[in-house]
Amino acid sequence: MGTPENKGLATDGAGNEQINLKILLVDDDASLLEEQADLLRSLGYACLTAETPTAAEALFASDREINVIVADWSLPGKDGLSLIDQLRASAGSSRHFVAVLQTGHPSVDLAVESMHSGLADFISKPASREMLEAALARAHQRLTELATAAADQRVFASVQAIQDSLNALMKKVGAETPDTVSDVPAEPGSERMVSPADVKAIMKARRQRGKYFENDLFSDPSWDILLELTAAHLEGRQESVTSVALATSVPTSTAMRRIREMTDKGLLHRWDDPSDARRIFVALTEDTSQRMLKMLAGMGNPPII
Repeated sequence: MGTPENKGLATDGAGNEQINLKILLVDDDASLLEEQADLLRSLGYACLTAETPTAAEALFASDREINVIVADWSLPGKDGLSLIDQLRASAGSSRHFVAVLQTGHPSVDLAVESMHSGLADFISKPASREMLEAALARAHQRLTELATAAADQRVFASVQAIQDSLNALMKKVGAETPDTVSDVPAEPGSERMVSPADVKAIMKARRQRGKYFENDLFSDPSWDILLELTAAHLEGRQESVTSVALATSVPTSTAMRRIREMTDKGLLHRWDDPSDARRIFVALTEDTSQRMLKMLAGMGNPPII
């Protein structure tokens, strides 16, 4: 895992800039909170602590260097996922952070909800040193991916701005806009930029259906799979076939079969994890990602569910 001197650092994906990790631990168990904080500090991580959601929100707002949240599920007045959602809302699109959820009562439903919420990891309490190190290693990777994705978004925005300026200039001089210019923005759509938050809002709206209707009414997981992989594409993270299947509201075997069918149709591509032969990654093909982003870019405010 490296030495204490370098554990708080992650590259930006290009190997240039380094990202300093600053962790906010949130737990209402004061003794466990300090024990974990001491452990993380001994490993070389900068670490702050909060015993309540209110204290966590105040610390997060006052210290913009905090970029990793490790929160307990059971907190006074607000659960850990709700706290993370609140921090995301307050951070806006200009501030990136990743989150890890801890719980003393793990369940499949909570693990699936955590995946839907885009957490870096989900761990059981009491977390061992190895579990925390592994979770923070994944947080390192996710922050790197977010930094890379943000840089890509800035490039796409710049290309779009150049295209808009060129179109305006061509129109002013009475010339036709070249066809090649109108086809430039293959990534995010021409109507507006699509963010991970947009896709997650749609996914959250879709999950609300299960509160009012039986899930077997919505038995085709194809759209959920496309949304899950679009969010992963925008955030620059890799998804395994298993995690994508678990993120749907149908039996895993059904979702796995649908992933195979969509791969055969050229909508997705799959590949083996070079570091773990038991794991298979899946992602949108370039054509599918362009089509999804263009469609979502033109959807307007009402979410497509």
